[in-house]
Amino acid sequence: MSQVTPEQADATGAVLGQLMGDFAATAGVVMTALGRRLGLWDALAAGPAPAETVAKQASAALPYVREWLRSQTAAGYLRYDPAAETFSLAPGVAAVLGDGPLAGLTDGMAAQFAVWWSQLDRYEAAFRTGEGLAWGALPAAHAAGMDMITRAVVVPALVAQWLPATDGIVARLSAGGAVADVGCGYGAACLAMAEAFPASRFTGFDVDDASVARARRAALAAGTDGRVSFEVAAAEGVSGGPYDLVTFIDSLHDLGDPVGALRSARQVLAEDGMVLLAEHAGSGRLEENLHPAGRFFYAASALVCVPNALADAPAGEPLGSVPGEESLRRVANAAGFSRVRRVAAGAPLNLLLELRA
Repeated sequence: MSQVTPEQADATGAVLGQLMGDFAATAGVVMTALGRRLGLWDALAAGPAPAETVAKQASAALPYVREWLRSQTAAGYLRYDPAAETFSLAPGVAAVLGDGPLAGLTDGMAAQFAVWWSQLDRYEAAFRTGEGLAWGALPAAHAAGMDMITRAVVVPALVAQWLPATDGIVARLSAGGAVADVGCGYGAACLAMAEAFPASRFTGFDVDDASVARARRAALAAGTDGRVSFEVAAAEGVSGGPYDLVTFIDSLHDLGDPVGALRSARQVLAEDGMVLLAEHAGSGRLEENLHPAGRFFYAASALVCVPNALADAPAGEPLGSVPGEESLRRVANAAGFSRVRRVAAGAPLNLLLELRA
């Protein structure tokens, strides 16, 4: 047996340390989600408290809560005072993990992670065969998780930041315009825009009939007076119009033929209408995405976006979750959009492009 050198031993130890970090993060998502379900984060919102008080406030068993608190302290989400034996929230934690606007991000990601684990055999088969796996073929919890994420991250920014940063679209919608949302999911974006612009009409399109059914129920519950409708259609089959605005919110990269989808959108635009393209932030160059966000989006691309694109167009070349601005501009130009402008709207997780013919 060959002798292991100190350098090899150090390298092996470093990899094992990184792997342990991954194990800890994976288990940590489970613990974080449990804390959301049990109300443990909210129980800590009042200030430093011992484990017994946290357990009582959350109506949960002390032995479980004690280990949960220790785990979250090790993760850095909690602070521990050994002298007082109390736990408290680290700065910023309440806004992200408490019962606030961003709560859906954690809940939605946990739901999606659970689906990904449950589909491991199908992913293995897809990797080996190259076959696609359509969004609608995944368990319903996956789409529900995506809706939670959309409501937490996209909806507040769309109306308050993204649309106001575009050229003139707020005035058009305030006066009474028409909007199409391609890849609408459960309809959260359409409903948010409809609330903000009561003079306009909105149509969401999605190829997944189960998502469209959920969106229709949501519109009915919201009492949108018929101003919001949802249709089952592929991106290349968008109908109606002319539309002042067509949105693709984290959906273009999921499509097998993104050029065809944008070409269809251009055909239904009103005069000087606009496409708002929202994609994941990141570079088209791998070497510029070697960080946790890049790692996550590449994984999500392999498990969700590329499989759906291949199901949509088996012979296609998927964009992937992080196509980058340069690649998106090429796609837009190929679809007939000669004016492409980057929208500066303070969107740390998204790259926003305004497209006009």
